[in-house]
Amino acid sequence: MRLTAMSYNLMRVFEEISKTQQPELIHPSDKKYSEALEIRQQQAQKRDRFVNPLFFHARISRISSYTIRAVQNAIITGMSLQCFMSSLVARLVSRPQLIGEH
Repeated sequence: MRLTAMSYNLMRVFEEISKTQQPELIHPSDKKYSEALEIRQQQAQKRDRFVNPLFFHARISRISSYTIRAVQNAIITGMSLQCFMSSLVARLVSRPQLIGEH
């Protein structure tokens, strides 16, 4: 269990560090979540309702499957940490512009 927890934490650190290297960019899964949240907001407004504002704050993110596969491949191929982090940063995408400010 300790090995599982350490592995999870290590992958989470890699993912978070890649986000801090390019703060204007986000992971594709975060972009997908933001877009789905915007659709929920529009549907709620049509019904004169609203989406709980807490959904628009930072969420507890899951480790993307891309990060897990990248860690596995880096270990298997003996990739350097610098190359590995560069590949994670290269995967980031630009933030979506939400219609409503939250």
